[in-house]
Amino acid sequence: MLFILLIPFAFLVCFKPKYALWLILILIPTYQIKGIIYNIPVTFLELMILILVLIYCLKNIKRIKELIQNLKDWQWPILIWLIIATLAIFISPDLRAGAGVWKAYFIEPILLLVIFLDLIKNKRDLKLILSAFIFSALTVSIYALYQKFVSQGIWSTEVWGQPQILRITSFFPHPNFLGLYLGPLIILGLGQIFSFKNRKILVSSSILFFGICFLSLIFARSEAAILAVLIGLLFIGLIIKSSQKYTLGILAIILLLVFIFPVSRNYFFQKVGLQDLSGQLRFNIWQGAVDLIKEKPILGAGLDGYERLAFDYQKRFYDPHTGELISVETHPYPHNLYLTLWLELGLLGLIVFIWMLIKFFKQGFKQLDKKNVIISTSIMAAMIVIIIHGLADTPYFKNDLSVLFWLIIGLEIVLNRKLLCSESK
Repeated sequence: MLFILLIPFAFLVCFKPKYALWLILILIPTYQIKGIIYNIPVTFLELMILILVLIYCLKNIKRIKELIQNLKDWQWPILIWLIIATLAIFISPDLRAGAGVWKAYFIEPILLLVIFLDLIKNKRDLKLILSAFIFSALTVSIYALYQKFVSQGIWSTEVWGQPQILRITSFFPHPNFLGLYLGPLIILGLGQIFSFKNRKILVSSSILFFGICFLSLIFARSEAAILAVLIGLLFIGLIIKSSQKYTLGILAIILLLVFIFPVSRNYFFQKVGLQDLSGQLRFNIWQGAVDLIKEKPILGAGLDGYERLAFDYQKRFYDPHTGELISVETHPYPHNLYLTLWLELGLLGLIVFIWMLIKFFKQGFKQLDKKNVIISTSIMAAMIVIIIHGLADTPYFKNDLSVLFWLIIGLEIVLNRKLLCSESK
């Protein structure tokens, strides 16, 4: 029944495509609403994206070349990225599953990026997009806090031999998915709020927004997301000259407190040394992924290949204290973005990804001496959140995360336009 809502959405695309895009960004988590059309699995999110792309391209059929040219100097990196992803379908042990990954995580996000770049033309448009991210982050977070209040979520074993604890998930099936989604949005939302001219509104809005969203991460116990967001904030504080002294002072106090108290010091070294249950499980997964890479070092396993082959490479995990079998579970991806890229796209795919990151930050740092310094810094910080979180999870190979990744790149491309120096075109 929910798919009937796509009919008024199509009319919105026809007459107000910019607001249709805004709605898509708010409803990114609807990738979890799934159906089948002509034996092809689809999600509510991707149908919205495809409707927007199809109608917009038909209405602008004579401007297709111009739409592609909006990618500017990103045309070649994106083309190579798509070629690698296409070839990875045929390396996959499951052609149909690989094609599904290709469609959802590569083609559709980049099609959305093309439309995004044509619709966002000035600062007013940029504020509209960032407001969608803020609204989405708050909606997800408020529902997550409601879960905490009524004791909903999932129960998880975090420490050997200790009782399970409640972790909230919001609209997602797992608390880690909440952290993966919220992390970049928190930074982008703060970037928009930091640009407010009224200081009272700036302070109150930033405290309220950050407090609600960050509490959600804490109650989800998404430690990788918490660390990634804090490093993103540290980046912003160190880059913006007016906040450098305060940032360094706060950092020094935090480090001092961490290492003075035995509890916090032990916790720090336990996490860094992967000595807790979560760390040990991840290390076991990484070992299996590395063994698979050794077998297929150049081409990788193909799209969706890791999930199909992981069982043959990942060892069973036993409690090091009792010898009890803890886990034989395999995962769709090996809880590390860079291992995943190597396995899914091959060595060349990983290299192209790193190339795109270098290009992204080179463009971002060029903006720091211009009027858009706060927004530019927050966009780069959002990407840093993805990079850091990628050390312990896979913040790309999901419908919502691949869309977010390319929209963050899209924000950087938009920011490089001279048009953005004025409020309107």
